[in-house]
Amino acid sequence: MFTTKRLTIASLATAMLLGGPFVGQALAKPAFQLPFQCNTSWRLNTWGHAPALDMVKEPNQVGTEGAPVLASADGVVNQSFYHSNAGNMIQINHGGRWFTTQIHLQSRAVAVGARVKRGQLIGRVGKTGPGANNHPHLHFEQAYDANNDGRASWGAPGTERVKAVFNGVTYGGPEHRNVVSRNC
Repeated sequence: MFTTKRLTIASLATAMLLGGPFVGQALAKPAFQLPFQCNTSWRLNTWGHAPALDMVKEPNQVGTEGAPVLASADGVVNQSFYHSNAGNMIQINHGGRWFTTQIHLQSRAVAVGARVKRGQLIGRVGKTGPGANNHPHLHFEQAYDANNDGRASWGAPGTERVKAVFNGVTYGGPEHRNVVSRNC
C-alpha cells in the first residue's frame, strides 16, 4: 500500500513537471455559445475550410452585415488588429488552452488585454479583408493550443483549430441550417 501511494505521488509529480496531468489531452472546453444575440438563427457552413465556419443570418442573409458579434465564452483578448487578408480580426483566450478567432469583422469593440464575458459585444459582422470576397459573414474558429505555446494558430489548414462546439453540440459538417443562438 505504501509503495502504491509513493508511485502515485511520484507519477503526479512527474506529470506536473511535464506540463500537468493533462499532457497530450485537451483540458475542459468552455461552455461555448454561438457568438450572436440570443434567439437569432444562423447558417454555419465550412465552405471547404473545415473545421472553420462561415456564419450568415438565416433565412436569407438579410441582417448579416453589421450584426453584433458577442464573446462566445469568458476570456481575455490576445489579438485585435487588421490583418492584410483576414481584415479585422479578434482572438480570445478562454483559458485551459482554448481560443476563438473571429475574422472579417466590420468593426472591433475590444482591444488586446480586455477581459470579456460571454455575451459581451466584441465587434460587428463585416466583409473586411480580401479573404471575405466582399461577402458579409463571420469566419469563426475554435482552437486548442496543442503545443502549449500560449497562443493558437488560425486561418489555414494545419493550424490548431478544431470543430466548433456551441451549447454542447459539435458543428463540423459542410452546412448547418437554422442554428439558434443561446448566448443569452
